[in-house]
Amino acid sequence: MTVTSFGFLGLLAAGVAIYYCAPKKIQWIVLLGLSMVFYYYAAEPFTIIFLIISTATAYITTNLMPCASERIRKHISGIAVMGILINAVLWFALKGSSFWLAGARALQRLIPDLNIPVEGTLVSALGMGYYTAQVVGYILDCYRGVSIPQRNPIKLFLFVCFFPQLTVGPISKYSQLQSLYEGHRFSYSNLCFGSQRILWGFFKKLVISDRVGIIISAIWADAGTYTGFWPWCAVLLYPLQIYTDFSGCMDIVLGAAELFDIKLPENFHNPFTSRSVQEFWQRWHITLGIWAKDYVYYPVLKSKVLVSLGRWTKKHFGKRGAKLIPWAVGMGILWFVMGFWHGSMRHILGLSAWYWIILVLGELFAPVLKKLIQFLKVNTECYSWKLFQRIRTYVIFAFGTVFFAAPGFHAALERYKILYTSLKNLNPWIFFDGSILNLGVSWMDVNLVIIGTYLLVKVAYLRVHYGYARIWIQKQILPFRWLLWIVLFLLVLIYGLYGAGYDASQFIYQGF
Repeated sequence: MTVTSFGFLGLLAAGVAIYYCAPKKIQWIVLLGLSMVFYYYAAEPFTIIFLIISTATAYITTNLMPCASERIRKHISGIAVMGILINAVLWFALKGSSFWLAGARALQRLIPDLNIPVEGTLVSALGMGYYTAQVVGYILDCYRGVSIPQRNPIKLFLFVCFFPQLTVGPISKYSQLQSLYEGHRFSYSNLCFGSQRILWGFFKKLVISDRVGIIISAIWADAGTYTGFWPWCAVLLYPLQIYTDFSGCMDIVLGAAELFDIKLPENFHNPFTSRSVQEFWQRWHITLGIWAKDYVYYPVLKSKVLVSLGRWTKKHFGKRGAKLIPWAVGMGILWFVMGFWHGSMRHILGLSAWYWIILVLGELFAPVLKKLIQFLKVNTECYSWKLFQRIRTYVIFAFGTVFFAAPGFHAALERYKILYTSLKNLNPWIFFDGSILNLGVSWMDVNLVIIGTYLLVKVAYLRVHYGYARIWIQKQILPFRWLLWIVLFLLVLIYGLYGAGYDASQFIYQGF
């Protein structure tokens, strides 16, 4: 069962009916039951043991903290570390298998007689990367006194396995999900807003993302034929694919939670309107970025090592060096963790290293660029300059995602090589000679992608000015509102890629 399946919609419909008919005191138990049903059909049922282990370690370690005697109170930090370590080791053994399998293969080549079993990977739990990060954050919040440990292990288990966020997150803090345990009255507005957001997510995924994915896959599958400008098209289209895929799933997830009057944290905020790479990563996968900052970046900057490094660099390189060097080290560790969380060396060596270098170079040359802009008297508030900055940010992001899209590190390097060699024979006329129809799409598909992209831009504009597009829609007259939603529903129903004969691709970020 995926969140785009009819089974999921049926589960939601039945779940909402049961939830609001149930007494408020036991509504959280209904959510737990729905989560168990979803997990049974969406994942290997036996892997729920990993969620139970993760919950048990979080429950035991956090509840030992406040009741610790004076004699062992000084060891509370060790208790927290133990809980985090158990979850990290479990994640590493299952989701991080690419790291230790690569090491095992290297050792096998050095010592053939070892006969290390290195083929295949272990089955991990659905959404393990997301709920592990969530549990680690919960343990640290309890250790810092930010959150009060949950005394009911079953309620804590619901926090870990709440079914909408099991697929692709978001990574929520415990304080953000207190409404899980509260009773809620039926609300027509929640039903409308939740359903509308789910519909918009379906449109992003089934109408836009999967169509763009067909084009990209066809180009890379036969890069020897599709040369010239085609590889660059694949690279520049991939951000559109991954955004509509990931944010589309998030819309479904947040909409599903909203049906139960539960607000999950937002994961995207118009990322392609960003004027810098740093701003982009504040708008893309927001909850992962916040998690990494709160539990990795800030503790590293406050550590004795980084504080000492700051003093040393101030003495030898002045105030700017004292600010820049510790910041670069902290950002390097943050991006290493981000790449490690994604689960492969190509994400660390390629994706994380690429953006870290871009950020460091941007900070390093910021004074020079500022002086250059002042010398050239560039109006930094005019539309054309902002447009240039947004296009630049988009291209930088697209170029870095080659490592994300490629099936391996060497495959990513090969794609960069293809991009370089194709510069010698660019042919922009491919858009007019009809060769795009050889990629498995029709002109109707191309037009749908163009229309869909326009709607994305329009919705982004409405979000800036109204908070959410649906708030603007809600202010319109009734016939206009219904016309918009009916048209969107028909677009998904008629042009969505699903049903018999279609093998719907998994969400790109579901693998984490």
